[in-house]
Amino acid sequence: MAISSNIAVTQSLLSRFQGCLVGAVLGDCLGARFEGECLERSVNPVIKYFNDINKCHKTGGNKIIKEFTDDTAMARSVAATLIERKPFDLKDCAQRFVSEYYNEEWRGYGGAVISVFSQLRDSNCDDPFKPASKQFDGSGSYGNGGAMRIAPAALYGLKYSAKEMCRLADQITMLTHTHPDGMNGARLQCLAVQYALKHNKEIFSSDSFLDQLHSDMDMLEDSCEKDEAVSDDTGTGSPTCKKKRTSDKPYCQKILTIKDLLHQEDVTRTDVIELLGNDISALGSAPTALYCFLRCFDSISDIHTENMFERTIIYAISLGGDTDTIASMAGAIAGAYHGIDILPNSWLDICEGVDTAKEQAEKLFEPTEST
Repeated sequence: MAISSNIAVTQSLLSRFQGCLVGAVLGDCLGARFEGECLERSVNPVIKYFNDINKCHKTGGNKIIKEFTDDTAMARSVAATLIERKPFDLKDCAQRFVSEYYNEEWRGYGGAVISVFSQLRDSNCDDPFKPASKQFDGSGSYGNGGAMRIAPAALYGLKYSAKEMCRLADQITMLTHTHPDGMNGARLQCLAVQYALKHNKEIFSSDSFLDQLHSDMDMLEDSCEKDEAVSDDTGTGSPTCKKKRTSDKPYCQKILTIKDLLHQEDVTRTDVIELLGNDISALGSAPTALYCFLRCFDSISDIHTENMFERTIIYAISLGGDTDTIASMAGAIAGAYHGIDILPNSWLDICEGVDTAKEQAEKLFEPTEST
């Protein structure tokens, strides 16, 4: 009986690992269609888009493959380094970013990160942190590029403490984003994925989920007021936290806002956008993705599906703005909680990169299973 129970637990956790990485890919591929659009006044285009996908799947019509963007391209590189290079190798990860970009420049990379990749290539990635640390007059980027690719690190560091996990997240993020808001966005996303992986579905509470996140982020945002170095596994470090943030503990404030919104009735998409954001900044997108996951445990009047993962992705995209990244981050959290079995076949069938995400999730799971 105990053996059967252990097998079931192992299979459930593997399903969550796969759900996380595949869920992120689905959000990215399906969200890319609406990136930059203003949708909160009418979600009809989004609903029609998904209805057409499901109809095509049922009738066996011609599949139109949805391509992934830079979000998935960079997450795959992170996963590959974590799988193949132990301890984590910063230079290898940076080199993979550069190679991936120059092999497929059309994936939708932003201008700032392209500049970083150019400098990394010219320097042979000898100082992986240097190009990003010089951006924006030395303040670094506070975009969501770190948060969008961090999910593999959450799987890899499942047994880590919050501080250990965030040290790894910082290293990965600082290759392109060194502003504290950018780094804390990746930390929040990483922790949210981990909590989703670990949470018991039978006793799930949004309040306790957010309370745990708030407690850890309160400590972590405090640490960004100190002039400390985040060291990699080789012992080298880089100053990270002495740069000015947008406000005092902004992520803690956003978590409290999420909690408040979840307790309100008739919250509109405009409310969510105004209070949480839907843009390319980490602060204006990572908390939004978290809200999408938690909001979609309950039904939404204009999204007609009982599948909570589907609802999460559709709702995230319906907010408009940086739809691919917000849906990808929400998909990673929701997939980590619900597992891969809930992900709709009609989506899996048309999204590029699903098989690779499954394989990488399995390889990241193997050392976890053995410990």
